Amino acid sequence: MKLKELLTPTLIYRTAQGVSFILVISVAIVFHVQMKSLNQSVDLISTSNKKQFELEKIISEVIQRENEMRSYIITKDSAFYNNNLTTKRKIFKSLSLLKDNFSTRQDLENIKNIDDILQKRLALFDETLAISSAQPIDSALLNAKLLEGNRQTKELQEKIYELIEQEVTKLKIHNINHRYDIETSTITAFSLTILTLVILLFSLNKINIDFQKVRKLNEELKFVNQVSDNAEKVAGISHWKINMHTGKFFYSDNFYRILGEEPNAFDSKVENVTPYIHPDDYEETMKQHEESMKNHTPTSMIYRIIRKDGQIRYISSTGDFTYNTKGELVKIGVSNDITEEYTIKLALEEKNKTLIAINAELESFNQIVSHDLQEPLRKIQMFISRIEESETETISEKGKDYFLKIKNSANRMQNLMMDLVDYSKTMKDDKVFVKTSLNKLLADVLLELNVNIEEKNATVEIDNLPKINAIPFQIHQLFVNLISNSLKYSKKDVPPVIKIRTEKIKAGEKINDIELFGKKYHKITITDNGIGFRQEFSEKIFMLFKRLETDINYNGTGIGLAICKKIIENHKGYIKAEGNPEIGSTFTIYLP
Repeated sequence: MKLKELLTPTLIYRTAQGVSFILVISVAIVFHVQMKSLNQSVDLISTSNKKQFELEKIISEVIQRENEMRSYIITKDSAFYNNNLTTKRKIFKSLSLLKDNFSTRQDLENIKNIDDILQKRLALFDETLAISSAQPIDSALLNAKLLEGNRQTKELQEKIYELIEQEVTKLKIHNINHRYDIETSTITAFSLTILTLVILLFSLNKINIDFQKVRKLNEELKFVNQVSDNAEKVAGISHWKINMHTGKFFYSDNFYRILGEEPNAFDSKVENVTPYIHPDDYEETMKQHEESMKNHTPTSMIYRIIRKDGQIRYISSTGDFTYNTKGELVKIGVSNDITEEYTIKLALEEKNKTLIAINAELESFNQIVSHDLQEPLRKIQMFISRIEESETETISEKGKDYFLKIKNSANRMQNLMMDLVDYSKTMKDDKVFVKTSLNKLLADVLLELNVNIEEKNATVEIDNLPKINAIPFQIHQLFVNLISNSLKYSKKDVPPVIKIRTEKIKAGEKINDIELFGKKYHKITITDNGIGFRQEFSEKIFMLFKRLETDINYNGTGIGLAICKKIIENHKGYIKAEGNPEIGSTFTIYLP
């Protein structure tokens, strides 16, 4: 399969949609990570500031406590001495918070050193205050303790400022990371917004395109439904369906019209349709319907309905089961108003019955003609022959003339009955086509007509004729009649010459305005040098019992050529005649 065939618009859209969603999710994940990092950097900055604040607070409290102690030593005011406990609480609270916020091993060791120094410095505060309160005051010892206190305070400041410096360095790094996180998260948020907007616009465009397609399809579907509805009205058909899962029925608009109602004149329920069914057909129709619904078998039935206007119509209804797109079992059917066709069918059946009876009568008539009538005719001919042999001398000349006319009439009557029998045979349905050699068949025909041919001193010339699919006895009868016709209508004292040829069909050759093709037909001509006929009678000679005015001096029944035409029609072929008075005639036959 070619790549162009694979890349359908739907596939491209789905691929683009999938890639877009992956990008959005990826960018959203990155944005989430960046926001998490941003929150962490904010927490780190806040923690660092908090640690600096607590460290500053500790050293500030120590220095303040030292100043209060000096003020007490100088002034002996107990107000400065009373703040001692409050100061300790503040210092140890800040120290506790520092221990919670520092996590590295080095930081914890520094806090421990600060804690040790604080413990010593606070103890020294108490010891110095006690010396300053004693009587008498040991000035040298007090000065020594104050100097030791200054040294410890400086040491504590150095340790605290060292930690503060470390936190300041960390805070700078945290601020740099914080600004980077803000910048990258802003870019990511902007990218995510733009990407989301692009996808949204793309989706809206696709939705708009799909909406236009759906609207166009709906318009086309509406048009198709209108065409379908009009087609149903013209054809007299309708469709219906039953959803076996929901039990809902649906009838097309023309279903209502067939019942003589306006579309949607009643709810789509089977019980609303049954009142229209003819009472004589109701029981059988409902029985088939119920069995079909129960066993899920297809139905095909013809029943009558009585329309709202009282008109009785014949309905042909067929239905079968299938599944819809939801996988629900549905019975779908078509109802067709066949009143006209069914009425014609019933009339034809009646006519066929009549024709069968007529054919039976004709068969009996044929039996009578071929057997019963010929028996008394043979006796008439037999007694004519006996009278002719024994009583000719006693009959007057006038009687002999009458006797000859009786004899000729009897012979003509026999020929007529034989021709009628032959014609009736061409009307029968028992026609079996077999591969037939025309040359072999003509040899049998010439043997049958041998006496007539010798009597006329005739010559019959035959080409190499084709083999065809034919009804042998009918084709045999065809050539018997055509050759007999040429012998019968030959000129006096001129030996008949009959030529049977096969010819190629010329391009554009027609008969009865039908163009013939050489690959579909064989063309065979039978030409003689007889009395011929005028061309205006070329169609008339094939009519039953029709004889030309030239026939009055020739024996014939007017059935022979009618038999020929019937035989050719039985073979889906054509026959035509061409004549020229006193020159001869040509019969052309076209056989498949």
